[in-house]
Amino acid sequence: MRRHWYSGKALLLHLAFVTVASGCLLAGWWQVERARSGNLLSYGYAVEWPVFAVVAGIFWWQLVHDHPNDDDTVPETSRRASFGPQRQRQDESPQLRVYNDDLSALATRGRPKTWRNPKGLP
Repeated sequence: MRRHWYSGKALLLHLAFVTVASGCLLAGWWQVERARSGNLLSYGYAVEWPVFAVVAGIFWWQLVHDHPNDDDTVPETSRRASFGPQRQRQDESPQLRVYNDDLSALATRGRPKTWRNPKGLP
């Protein structure tokens, strides 16, 4: 778990979140000061900028806690949906058979690509 929080990509996410959130809070404080000086529109912005900081926090939390291993808890048979009739290889032309074989290989290849698993390796 500790390695998860201190990886290179996680540290970049931490830095980006701190930069964005502090910038949003600073802009919110600036709008509060403008609102105090009589700019009525700044009252809306004074509320909006901290909301942006909260949204940045939610994005940061989701990206740091993105676990590619969560897909392994779902059985392989329930991942694939059956749409329409089953494939009849004897009724396919040679080009369609090659195309469908390529699609089957892509569908059964393994875990999807994520920022922790950029090549989609199992």
